[in-house]
Amino acid sequence: MIWIVSQLDSPWGRLPPGIDARLCVRHIERDGDTKEIRFEASSRSVWLPLADARSVLADLRTLSAQGRTSTPLWPHDGLGNRIGQYLQSMRELESAAPLIEWEKKLAGRPLSFVSYRICDGTKHAFLKSKELLEQGRAVFWDRWCLPRRLAERREVVSDAALDRYLMIQLKACATVFGIESPLYSEPSSYSAKERAAARHLGTYRSVGVAG
Repeated sequence: MIWIVSQLDSPWGRLPPGIDARLCVRHIERDGDTKEIRFEASSRSVWLPLADARSVLADLRTLSAQGRTSTPLWPHDGLGNRIGQYLQSMRELESAAPLIEWEKKLAGRPLSFVSYRICDGTKHAFLKSKELLEQGRAVFWDRWCLPRRLAERREVVSDAALDRYLMIQLKACATVFGIESPLYSEPSSYSAKERAAARHLGTYRSVGVAG
């Protein structure tokens, strides 16, 4: 099992680190020439919602290459630093139990969905997501919860499977926050579909945009 840890930086600030995904490995391939290792995920792997994982990351310990000693994954005197400084290569955990327990608790928290237009609403979607995280919420924001190439592609290329997946996620969320940028409700835009669906469900909350 591989846990993917990420931390999003932007021109508007930095989000706290979170657990991007839990990868259950089905198969491992090693390239005989380059020695590169390829991990193939099983169907039990999951993308996780955006949530502040600082507390659980600070509790994790990793093993040395010999597996004899353990050290903190994220030293307490470095908690103000980017988590990436301590994860420049794969690390073996002493125990994944804290992460497994954290994921279980995360699954029981109500989700907030951030709906926006990439072309003119990304900044305010980031700021709203940051605000929700500071309130202790779990957030479905496609810039985090989907591979970036899919998140950027969905406004320009029709993808029925992706559309269905996003609607399933929207319907599972307790609240849908619509970032009402000038182009948000443009006819035929995907964000307009999201807003209509959320209004029908009674979960829509408008977020005004200024500046």
